[in-house]
Amino acid sequence: MLTKRWSLVVTRLFFFSVFSATCAAILFGCASMVSSKEELQNVAENEGVVFGSFVINVEKGQEKESGWAFLQGQKAGDATYAVVISEKGFNPLKQNYVIKATPGKEETFIKKLPAGDYQIQKVQKEGFTTLELNLRVNFTVAPKQTAYIGKLTVQFPDRIMMGSPVRVNVADAQRETTELLKNEHEKSLSSVVKALMAIQR
Repeated sequence: MLTKRWSLVVTRLFFFSVFSATCAAILFGCASMVSSKEELQNVAENEGVVFGSFVINVEKGQEKESGWAFLQGQKAGDATYAVVISEKGFNPLKQNYVIKATPGKEETFIKKLPAGDYQIQKVQKEGFTTLELNLRVNFTVAPKQTAYIGKLTVQFPDRIMMGSPVRVNVADAQRETTELLKNEHEKSLSSVVKALMAIQR
């Protein structure tokens, strides 16, 4: 059963950037947050596995909008997004990881990573103009351990712009996520601890 609790309701700034070529280059160098069954069979002493899910929900807008509706921002549901994750701490050469997200579609992930502390840094709108939402949601990868880190939900208004209010939540949906992954990764999910992500305040 999914346990849901909105743990943070804040106004966060979306940063508009015209340097889309730079942003695209950063995303191009990102690794996927999904490991294959074969990759998960060999976990080294200094590695661990995490799994969970991510979803962007968009509030329903008005059926008939005025011609001035664009002044309230871009339609959040008409875009695709990239969720960027990296190990915490300053390191210009550190690996970034990415989850591609479409509003309304829950994306599951399971990933083998070097042990350490990680941060889900931001959600970035894909395209030639970029809106970014800083998240700062943290999780830990423990050596030789498989951990469920939760379901991260980001709730967008119908239209988004700089200063749009956004809700961020971490929920426990372990049973549902395990069901979605177990056909391919049953062996990797045989022994799991729960270590939910934490929203940095």
